[in-house]
Amino acid sequence: MREDRNLQATCDELSGVVLDIGCADGKPKQYLPAEAQYVGLDYFDTASNWYQTRPSVFGDAQQLPFPDDVVDHALLLDVLEHIPDPERCLAEIFRVLKPGGTLTIQVPFMYPVHDAPLDFHRWTRFGLHRAADRAGFNINREVAIGHPAETAALGANIAMSKTVLNWISGRNPLMLLGAAMPLLVVSINCLAWVVASLSRPEDMMPHSYRMVWTKS
Repeated sequence: MREDRNLQATCDELSGVVLDIGCADGKPKQYLPAEAQYVGLDYFDTASNWYQTRPSVFGDAQQLPFPDDVVDHALLLDVLEHIPDPERCLAEIFRVLKPGGTLTIQVPFMYPVHDAPLDFHRWTRFGLHRAADRAGFNINREVAIGHPAETAALGANIAMSKTVLNWISGRNPLMLLGAAMPLLVVSINCLAWVVASLSRPEDMMPHSYRMVWTKS
């Protein structure tokens, strides 16, 4: 999967203490070099009641349970949108990172509400630039993930799948149309891939942003 390749590319170059904030199942750990020290942090209710996982440390991203300047790299992957006070979270990450340490951050842009009711924010790249500047970070790398055609396909597939699930749960006769969903999803994905492959890069409508910030 593309997301796995992106995660592996992110983790391959990390070393030292790597703090994965909002770690869920701790997937990044499998891609880190052997010499890296992985620390997964998640909120108690989220880990225990939603994901049934046990992180290295239970904690709040808005009040990290670590002293200053002890983390080499932090990961914040599809988490910041779920935090009520994102500026406080970024300030805490800045505090615990060593000088020159990095934060790899990924957030959705055009993506449905998820993990409700704990879904609070969406950012443009300009909003992320402002957030980085306010927190004291320099931006090293950034990428808009998803050609507009791919983002549109993703949204269409999620919307149709949710609609069919609602039909099924409500015993709507239209639920019989759900049998055509697999073929429809594959067709939409293939069309989006062809359109994106034959088109110039365009960051007007990505589904996510990924950036690497450095503590100056």
